Amino acid sequence: MPVPEASLAGIAAAGALEQVWRLPLPLPRNVGWPIVAAGAGVIAGSLKAAGTNELATPERLVTAGPYAWTRNPMYVGWGLLQLGIGVIAGSGWVLVSMPLVGAVVHREVLREERRLEERFGNEYRRYSVKVGRYFPQR
Repeated sequence: MPVPEASLAGIAAAGALEQVWRLPLPLPRNVGWPIVAAGAGVIAGSLKAAGTNELATPERLVTAGPYAWTRNPMYVGWGLLQLGIGVIAGSGWVLVSMPLVGAVVHREVLREERRLEERFGNEYRRYSVKVGRYFPQR
């Protein structure tokens, strides 16, 4: 399963910072479990939709399953996992780290989208008009 290094680094940095300077979240920790479950579900659905398609060098453009709602469901899923883990841990540092992690991930997404457009041309352009980068379009 592809794991965005930025998400893991954000979780690890938040855990380390929490040991040095506690930054509690004013949320019940059990709120994090449904967020983690949603993230895991999105990632699992993404892997199922991709099937045997190699994500680094895809042979076909995946547009089914979660890819019908967002062009980057795995990144969305990992963002939800990061958020949920932070809530479960009661760590505000995870929330503090999310904008930086999001910026790093977004830069990678833009690179991936350029590669997909080069590889799939008009098929990818039509898909990107219909499906939002991170959130479903209306």
